[in-house]
Amino acid sequence: MPLEAIAINRLDAPLIKKPARENELSERLHALYDSDDEQPSGEEVLAVVEQGFKRGQTLYVGMFNDKPIAAVACLDAGQTNAKQLQYLTVHAENRKRAIDAKFIKMVYDIEVKKGVREFIPIDTNIHRIMSEYELLRLKD
Repeated sequence: MPLEAIAINRLDAPLIKKPARENELSERLHALYDSDDEQPSGEEVLAVVEQGFKRGQTLYVGMFNDKPIAAVACLDAGQTNAKQLQYLTVHAENRKRAIDAKFIKMVYDIEVKKGVREFIPIDTNIHRIMSEYELLRLKD
């Protein structure tokens, strides 16, 4: 099964298809962020994300073989048709394998289809990826 980028707006979203424990997705995302030294703790990130959910914002989860292996928050930038991308994390076993770039490109494509015209990368890794792939501004 290939990598999928799935937008969620609640941490109990039914992404894990096999019988899952209650709060399993939230626990796995928490652990994913806790294992990433470049990001705040899972508790901090998920608190920000949950507040964003209340305002209609999104967390994209990268699913592979029924497991969350990546995540990035897509937050309102306070501008029409603009989104901030922040808190990119990838499972430790998948780092340095270009999963991050593929995942960001997938999120980008989904958001462009929704009408987003500008992206503001907050994290340095997201900025690097978007610069390399010329995704910072859409060409009209």
